[in-house]
Amino acid sequence: MSRAKQLSLIKDPRSETKLWWIQKQHTYGGELNYRKVARPFDSKKLTHAVLKARLGNSLRFTRSQSSIRKVIADVASKYAVKIKDIAINHDHIHLLFSAGHRVGQVRFLRLLAAELGRKYKTLRRKFGIRLKGSLWLHRPFTRLVPWAKKSLEGVLNYFRKNRDEVLGLPYEPRQHRLSQFLSKRRKSRKAAALRPLLL
Repeated sequence: MSRAKQLSLIKDPRSETKLWWIQKQHTYGGELNYRKVARPFDSKKLTHAVLKARLGNSLRFTRSQSSIRKVIADVASKYAVKIKDIAINHDHIHLLFSAGHRVGQVRFLRLLAAELGRKYKTLRRKFGIRLKGSLWLHRPFTRLVPWAKKSLEGVLNYFRKNRDEVLGLPYEPRQHRLSQFLSKRRKSRKAAALRPLLL
């Protein structure tokens, strides 16, 4: 069978499903929580990553920005990852970076999450904060960003907006299609969970 015929037998994922977001929109992790396929990677594109944590009321990433930046720089240098931009918010961190190969991307994210997890486990002990489980709410979220001027300006403006909000500018609710998709899924799951109670 020819390659063209083989490819024609592979169906595209249905629109607005988790698999569609991963394969067609090049996103992965976070609330998508779909592990059946590999994290999208392209050496010719940037990766926008988000690490979201459960810190409790007493801790904030924004109180340790310099030490967090140092951890990021140390881990990035280990895997030849180039950091383009960083935005550190109260409970999450945005990173824009490029990696030369998939292994570098994956190992960078894995080690960074582990190093920050160890750092904040120590801090939680120090302040007597008891939280069960991992520091992280989800696996790191990533999406691929082209180097094209419009795409790059859009993501850099988004990082600036996050930094401005930390400095006290009003928070603007996000209107991303992915946010709307995940919100719709959450509502449908809640409705499905309540249905047996209403019968």
